[in-house]
Amino acid sequence: MALAALAFALTLQIGFWRAAAMPEPASTQATSAPPQAVDWGRPEAPAASPPLRQPTLPPLQLGAYITNVNDIDLLNDQFSIELLLWTIWQGDPDRNPSDQLRILNGVYNCDTQRFERIRRDQINGSSWSLYTVRSPVVKRWRLQRYPFDDQLLHVQIGLEDPLQPVNLDVVPTDPSTVSPGLILPGWILKPPNGYASSISLMSDLGRPMAEVGAVRRQPTVSIDLPIQRRSLLFVAPDFLGYMLAVGLCCMSLLITRSRDDLILAAVVSAGGNYVFIAGQLPVTAMTGFIGTLQLIIFLGILYVVAADELIDNQLSLVNARFARVLKVFLLPSYVGMTLLGIWWIIP
Repeated sequence: MALAALAFALTLQIGFWRAAAMPEPASTQATSAPPQAVDWGRPEAPAASPPLRQPTLPPLQLGAYITNVNDIDLLNDQFSIELLLWTIWQGDPDRNPSDQLRILNGVYNCDTQRFERIRRDQINGSSWSLYTVRSPVVKRWRLQRYPFDDQLLHVQIGLEDPLQPVNLDVVPTDPSTVSPGLILPGWILKPPNGYASSISLMSDLGRPMAEVGAVRRQPTVSIDLPIQRRSLLFVAPDFLGYMLAVGLCCMSLLITRSRDDLILAAVVSAGGNYVFIAGQLPVTAMTGFIGTLQLIIFLGILYVVAADELIDNQLSLVNARFARVLKVFLLPSYVGMTLLGIWWIIP
């Protein structure tokens, strides 16, 4: 037993010496190196796959021939237009989206807006379609310079479905033309313009957005028709009350009798003219030329009343000769200041 225990002890000691003398493997030495700093930041995003390119859509080209413009309603912010619209589709005839076109800023109540196809042919490998369009169009008039204003009749045409992709454009030559027989009473027609545009949709319409904060854009085609008002045709009928008020003030300075009646008639005439224009135009028009003209007319009436009263009842008691001199210059000063003020505000 003693010999066996001695042999077992010698075997363990020899094995320990051999293990201590053997070199450590390379992997063990590498693990004994100081640990590297661990990056606890954002995990690396996987490599983004290249974006999928959408196939190029066939172009849908539009052209317009304006035949009539009427019902220019300044109070309700709209006008009516009639035109012939043609489209050229260079894609599959069975997928022609021309029948889905609408006037996007038009008024649609099942009968007012009409967008009817009257002809479709195949020309040079493209599908050519002709439509007759008649619709009221919403127009926010800018009347601060009335009756010296210019307006832009704007029509936007696009697909009825705002999410349907389409490559809208205008025809390369003469995208918009006006009929030579079109006459707009009281207005001067200028050359129209047609161009490709878009409408920004600030809502996702209940669908998930492709990108955070992205804005959907609906392709459209815009047709602009500039018109200029014939100002002289509107001055006499619209401002006759103001002219009468100025004339009555002049008469009140020339005629000593019935002066109060003439002043009262001038006030009623100017006020009635303002009420008449307010019934024909929206409230926004009263902040421009018309509102300033009304102020000039009423200030002129107050000037006549105040100056005449001071000269007759106050200065004449102090210096009658000086009062008579002022009386002579009262009428020219009133007419001069009124005409100068009107000339100053004419745009």
